[in-house]
Amino acid sequence: MKADLHIHSMYSIDSIAKPESILAAAADRSIGIIAITDHVTTDGWKAFNHIKNKYPVDIINGQEIKVYQDNRIVGEILGLYLEKPVQSKNTIGVIDEIRAQNGLISIAHPFSERRHEFLAYTEIDNWQDIAIEILNGRTYNSRDNEMAKNLAKRLNTPITAGSDAHTPFEVGNVYLEFDGKTPEDLKKAILNHDVKATGQSSSVLFSIISGFGRLGLAI
Repeated sequence: MKADLHIHSMYSIDSIAKPESILAAAADRSIGIIAITDHVTTDGWKAFNHIKNKYPVDIINGQEIKVYQDNRIVGEILGLYLEKPVQSKNTIGVIDEIRAQNGLISIAHPFSERRHEFLAYTEIDNWQDIAIEILNGRTYNSRDNEMAKNLAKRLNTPITAGSDAHTPFEVGNVYLEFDGKTPEDLKKAILNHDVKATGQSSSVLFSIISGFGRLGLAI
């Protein structure tokens, strides 16, 4: 099965993708599981779960969280399999909150300088249950994804991958493949290092288009 674990809906200020458009795109591209990882907010969870039965797509509640050190952004963390919003703003606080919910932690696009390269490695002692996103659909420099892949190998961490879609057109451009059928099967596969990251970066044009989300455009 295929899973896209990094998707932004219209509830992120810089996305134009309506929940129904995202689910329709995922179904059309045979993506069986998606994670909704809006910036800061989790307002989209209710909207997605309200219509999810219309499509053969399972939804993981997620959140993309900026982490700070001395009032400076030092990266972004994806919280997946969440039951409630993460409130912390520092690296350890965010990790602890996700673990307390039995969620899955993933370091988003760790080498993307354009979108907050991750700089808080020394704060983390235990990497056993922390994944690294090794393939991100909005990381346009292949070197950045390759460095993330090498880092995951060096630290022997689990991996995730996602389109980082901010428009419906990007959904499923990057995904994980695994043997299983359910979100829980996927979680186990990730933690057991039994997944494969596949896909390619989207066109940079979509970064420009999605900016119209700041003006209230949604499709």
